Amino acid sequence: MTNIRREADGWAVRIVRSGKEHSKYFRFSNGGVRKSLAIAKEWRDAKLSELGPRRWRSGPKKSRASNNSSGVTGVAKNKYGRWVAFWNEDGKQRFKTFRTKREAVEHRKSMAPET
Repeated sequence: MTNIRREADGWAVRIVRSGKEHSKYFRFSNGGVRKSLAIAKEWRDAKLSELGPRRWRSGPKKSRASNNSSGVTGVAKNKYGRWVAFWNEDGKQRFKTFRTKREAVEHRKSMAPET
C-alpha cells in the first residue's frame, strides 16, 4: 500500500501512526513531477524509519454482543429511547420500533429465528 498520492499540482504524502497524522505536500513546481516525487519518497522513507514499524493492536477482542444496547443480536435502543428490532427479509433490512425491550426481542425472534 502506498502512502504517496498524486494530486493536481503536487504529491501528497500521508502516514498515520497511533492516531496521529504525519503529512507533507511536494509541489511539481519544485523541480518537476519526477524530481518532486523523488523528494517525496525520500521524505516518506526518512519519516517511516523515524516512526518505526506499525504496531498492531493486541489483546482480547471486543465481543459482538456489546455492539448494541440490548445484548441481543438485532435489537437495539434508538436515540429516542425506543427499542428497535432489525431483521433481513427478501434481501432487504427491515425494522420495527417498540416501547419495551421484551416486545422488540420477541418480535425479532419471530421474524428471524436463529439457526
